[in-house]
Amino acid sequence: MKDSPKPEKSIKKSVVQSRKENNYIIEHPCCDEPLIKEQDGFFVCLNCGMVYDEQVLDASPRRAFTQDEIAKRKSAEPVYSPIGPRTVIQGNTDAKGSLLSPKGKQKYHRLAKIHRSLTTSYERNLWIALPNLQRLKERLNLPDAVEEDALRIYTNAVKKKLTMGRSIDTLLAASIFAALRIHEIPRTIEEILDIAELPKKNVIKSYRLILLKILPEMGVKIKHFGAIRYIDKFIEELKLSMDTRNKAIEILKLAKENGMPTEGKDPKGLAAAAIYTASKLLGENRTQNEIAKLSHITEVTLRMRAKDLKQFGLDRMKQKDEMKKAISS
Repeated sequence: MKDSPKPEKSIKKSVVQSRKENNYIIEHPCCDEPLIKEQDGFFVCLNCGMVYDEQVLDASPRRAFTQDEIAKRKSAEPVYSPIGPRTVIQGNTDAKGSLLSPKGKQKYHRLAKIHRSLTTSYERNLWIALPNLQRLKERLNLPDAVEEDALRIYTNAVKKKLTMGRSIDTLLAASIFAALRIHEIPRTIEEILDIAELPKKNVIKSYRLILLKILPEMGVKIKHFGAIRYIDKFIEELKLSMDTRNKAIEILKLAKENGMPTEGKDPKGLAAAAIYTASKLLGENRTQNEIAKLSHITEVTLRMRAKDLKQFGLDRMKQKDEMKKAISS
């Protein structure tokens, strides 16, 4: 008498447990030459067509779609530090907090002295600069790519001994500003100065030094972006509408087409004046003080640039509108 076939569950179980590469073997074959494979989430015999109704769970990792998911799933290590881990030997206790004996204390003080004598000025400089760079990155909310380029610029400056006669923080702030310019991120130098609490004059000098001596050797060129990039930034911070943004760009472009001189003029001032003029035209009024403070210019500069835009932009715009009306009538 033939043995009764085992229940379907045992067959399913044997299929799942007897996995060899991408093929599957069952203890009780469904045909003479079973060829079991996963297909569309089911176990299927490619020879006789038998389908097991138990679905196969997909154990593959979930795909990442958003930037946050991509960032969380990145397995890459952080950028390699230009110096090794810092060894700090100080105090009267060991790593566990236990008090050192007089002999042990003397031993570790001697080791600390030897360690300090073996470190170079380059390492000592970076031990101070790296934590400061990390602090500025967090407070300024900088992308990782900007931090990496700022560190690369700063380390090249240290190797060339450009830090002599200059503070570490000053050269670090200038390196961050240069990295922002490389990535064409419209952040003003005043934003960095407010966080770093440094005098503008010294940072500007260090930035010019980086432009002359560091970036050419690195093969990097900085593209000076115009007022339109600042218009987008200021519009967002002032919470103005897209109509105001488009009108500001229209006024600025028209003024340039009509010969308004822009050489030697701060693009932040032109952007602020265009926004001020456009906001008045569209009824989204912002005070001169508010716009000037945000764009880090004086109210006098704002009024002068607004006067230029009126002369070369608004007045010409009105003339064109009057001519169109006259022609149509």
